[in-house]
Amino acid sequence: MTPAPEGYARGFTLAPMAGFTDSAFRTIARRHGATAVVTEMVSVQGLSRRNSGSCRLLAFREEEKPIGVQLYGAEPEAFERAASIVSRMGFDFIDINAGCPVRKVLASRSGAALLRDIPRLLDVVSATSAGAGGLPVTLKIRLGWDPENPVPDDIGALAASRGASALCVHGRFRSDMFDGPVRTAGITAIAGASPIPVVANGDSTSPSAALRMRDETGASGLLIGRGAIGRPWFFRELAGLGSIQPAAGEFRETVMEHLRLSMLDVPAPFVFHMFRGQLVRYLKGFKGAASLRSLAVGVESESDVAGVLEEASKIMETA
Repeated sequence: MTPAPEGYARGFTLAPMAGFTDSAFRTIARRHGATAVVTEMVSVQGLSRRNSGSCRLLAFREEEKPIGVQLYGAEPEAFERAASIVSRMGFDFIDINAGCPVRKVLASRSGAALLRDIPRLLDVVSATSAGAGGLPVTLKIRLGWDPENPVPDDIGALAASRGASALCVHGRFRSDMFDGPVRTAGITAIAGASPIPVVANGDSTSPSAALRMRDETGASGLLIGRGAIGRPWFFRELAGLGSIQPAAGEFRETVMEHLRLSMLDVPAPFVFHMFRGQLVRYLKGFKGAASLRSLAVGVESESDVAGVLEEASKIMETA
């Protein structure tokens, strides 16, 4: 078993989130203190068929490293083939998604559906390890399908016996979706029985809440998701490198930097349509956010984005 990168196993990793954590945002997160990043979820079947949409998700910058590629699917054989493909692309580790609760993913017996069949899940870990060419393999799970069907507390040991080098636990059941508080006791039980590092995930709405969850559960690292979208500064406060709240000038500069990175990856005008969602998240919590959002969802150019940020900066400077 190859150890997982320290930045993932014992640091602060940006979680994969479809539609948000593309290469541009991952780069921004690394510049602000994230110690590792993971691609958006990639279908093993799509990779096997060389689907263009799946392959686009594999693009990354060297600056993002250490970076993992997250795979999802149903069949062990498909995971082995996909792992063999991505193992030659420069990634630092391969992450298996066994936690996504979205209906479309579950319908293909993927994501959290694997939690209903632990033997198949473990076969997926074995197959991925076999195809990984020596790259570390990590596993992301939830506490179980529902409270009546939890994963065993020794899931870390079981995964390690099949080649996993780290385990990430989202502290909810599939049936919880993203609702309700994280069940820290479940993460604690799994972490306490695991011979490999356990990374905690869920409800990291603030740096202090994230660090508290890590300390309460005995996890070695944190996977940060929704709390960091529109707030890449989240990571530097976790790492003790500064405040989560940027000054107006830094705010403008960071968002424009994010846009320009996106413009290198996506052609106009599509890049501006795509960036609207990111811009709205950057503006969340602002006084007068509704009027700013109405401007953000209509941006068509770099100057449009700069204009929205100028209005936001005025609000910041008078707050």
